[in-house]
Amino acid sequence: MVRRLFIAMILATSMILGGTSPSVAEDGDTSAFRDIAVGKDYRLRVAAALALSRSKSPGARPALEKALKDAHPAVRASAAAALGALGNPAAVPALKAALDTEGAPTLKRQLQAAIEKLSKSSARARFLISLGKFENRSGVNDAMLGSLLRQHTRSRVSQFADIEIVADGKDVAAEGKTRKLPAFTLDGSVTQLSKRHGADGVGYAAKVEYVIREMPSQTLKGSMIGSAQAVAEARRAKGRRELAQLQSDAVAGAIESALQRAPLALEAASGT
Repeated sequence: MVRRLFIAMILATSMILGGTSPSVAEDGDTSAFRDIAVGKDYRLRVAAALALSRSKSPGARPALEKALKDAHPAVRASAAAALGALGNPAAVPALKAALDTEGAPTLKRQLQAAIEKLSKSSARARFLISLGKFENRSGVNDAMLGSLLRQHTRSRVSQFADIEIVADGKDVAAEGKTRKLPAFTLDGSVTQLSKRHGADGVGYAAKVEYVIREMPSQTLKGSMIGSAQAVAEARRAKGRRELAQLQSDAVAGAIESALQRAPLALEAASGT
């Protein structure tokens, strides 16, 4: 199995038009991302999981989710505990998947504890959104990128308890009026996807952008931009399948990067 060095969210930017100045979060945990992905000593990977449990980087959750599949039980246990400490309910699906395949009873209990902790967080929907136009503007000839972006976006936004996605074809403005909730349409595009070679290996860099439109006025209210890189050792990522996985990881990381502040972006867009 190719062990991927997943350096996600090198740059995460959330910009709200008409609000405060853009906020930029630069990833300061690169060494922890590297160690948890490719550290040869399991103790190094355990320490990295501990470091990421305190991280503010949006890349921490994806990196820890990958560590749930680590060959060493101590690393898997540390990853489960770290995800629980992060407090992001978006990790529940990965924890449940790990629980289904984990054989060690002690680890099963730790995974279950993390799932229960994260599942307790709930809130009433405060915003309604419909998914609008999703397209590939990266210049890369890949007809699947637009649909991949829509699919990952729906999955990620659905994990926010305070944001509800209305069914396709439903009038989000009418629904918002009925329920007295702010209503928006979210459009997205992959704006950059490039292959890279470096001392740390081979991989892809991706950037995505989302535009928030208030409904029914169609007024542009804000945008969210996210970037990510997915890198693997060159000798382990020579095949088409491995490169395609890296490309998918980079896009998924950029989506995570952009959408991490979606509730705050919608708050600013609605003036609440």
